[in-house]
Formats: sequence, structure tokens, C-alpha cells
Amino acid sequence: MVVAEISIIPLGEGPSVSKYVKNALKVFKKYDLKIEPSAMGTVLEGDLDEILEAFKEAHREVLSDTKRVVSSLKIDERIDKENTIKRKLNAIK
Repeated sequence: MVVAEISIIPLGEGPSVSKYVKNALKVFKKYDLKIEPSAMGTVLEGDLDEILEAFKEAHREVLSDTKRVVSSLKIDERIDKENTIKRKLNAIK
């Protein structure tokens, strides 16, 4: 199981990017992933290949409505114990 943090930022589109975030979230919902939107990015939980495919599709979806996009993907994968969003959050309580 992989936990990943994704940020897709359209450049030159003004101060509000909520419509782009909504479009990316629509893409993520097509996949078998746990999705946790937050104020600064979206956290996904699931299979690595599926996360990579969803990331690529969301990046291209946002780019289809603007001229430039900067995207980042941070991946946390471990095999020594369960790797879930819930476990990670419980570890810091």
C-alpha cells in the first residue's frame, strides 16, 4: 500500500484554483483510491501503479484547461508495516 501527496498547480490563472482542484478530484474518483483533499494538496492511498496513472491523468486534465502546470508527487511506500493514511495520522496523536 502506498500513501502519496499530490499537488497540481496551474500557473498564470489568478489567485483561485478551486476549479482545477475539482477537475483533478474528479479524475482521482475514477480510480480505486482513498482520497483525502486538504488545503495544500491531496493525499491518495492505494496501489502504486494506480496512483501513478491517476496522477498522470489529473496532471493532463488540469493542463487541458490552462497553458502551464507544475505538479508534484510525494510517495511513501513501506513494507515493514501497514501503510495507510489512518495509521500515519494515528501515529502522531
